[in-house]
Amino acid sequence: MVEIDVIKSYAKINLGLWITEKREDSYHNIVTVFHKIGLHDIITITPHWDFEVVAWGAPQSKENIIYKVKELVESKFGITLTYRVEIKKNIPVGSGLGGASSNAAYFLRYLNEKRNLGLSTEELIELGSKIGADVPFFLIKENAAIATGKGNILEPIKSTFNFPLIVGFPPCQVMTPWAYDAFDRIGTFSKFSEVYKNAVKIAEALENNNLGGLLGLQNDFEEAVQSQYPAIAEYKELLYNLGARVVSMSGSGSAVYGIFERMIFLENYGEDLKPSMFLEID
Repeated sequence: MVEIDVIKSYAKINLGLWITEKREDSYHNIVTVFHKIGLHDIITITPHWDFEVVAWGAPQSKENIIYKVKELVESKFGITLTYRVEIKKNIPVGSGLGGASSNAAYFLRYLNEKRNLGLSTEELIELGSKIGADVPFFLIKENAAIATGKGNILEPIKSTFNFPLIVGFPPCQVMTPWAYDAFDRIGTFSKFSEVYKNAVKIAEALENNNLGGLLGLQNDFEEAVQSQYPAIAEYKELLYNLGARVVSMSGSGSAVYGIFERMIFLENYGEDLKPSMFLEID
């Protein structure tokens, strides 16, 4: 009997995001607070004669981040990986919810356990940082973290936050490199010492389940991205009209989210708005 393994690959949202400087390596330094949420892709892994990745709901490409995980693990451990990896994408591409980074992290964790690689969390994070800036966050056991540097320097948070969450999906994709270029043209860098204090306040609100502590969230990408994609502002307004207390774009967009004091009934919005939740620690 063929052994089939199925894993969930969770999304994240950014609770505040500030861009503090452009680095010499062309990346940017940021301050943000990541939080895992219940929305997830489903990864099905089956033994195979070769290595193959099939992503339902995303372009089929050898550029899929799973191939990068494969190459790094094979190179580091001198092994050959032969699996068929099928990904059912519920986290849209170009949504700012970390779908690709999450896929990479959860597949790396799977390989560590399945192939008895013996990597500690710290070693997994070191390897994950070579794959993508957001990958380390999905490798920590905590559900939230303050992130600085490229987003890869993490201060874990034990969040107890459990207010209702609705994620909105405007009809557009925003690629992160484009968003940074757009910000560089019209944006203003935030001062690290000031916005880091904001991140600490957000962390305290998450630890104490305090919705009021999240009022007034800022995302430095929003002005530049919304000027090109006005549907993002329209979806934010929709969430406010539905009663959300906190509304923001996640990451570089295009997804937006609303946090509510109590769950509301959604009707006639189809796939445009999806109820979710702040993921709790297992």
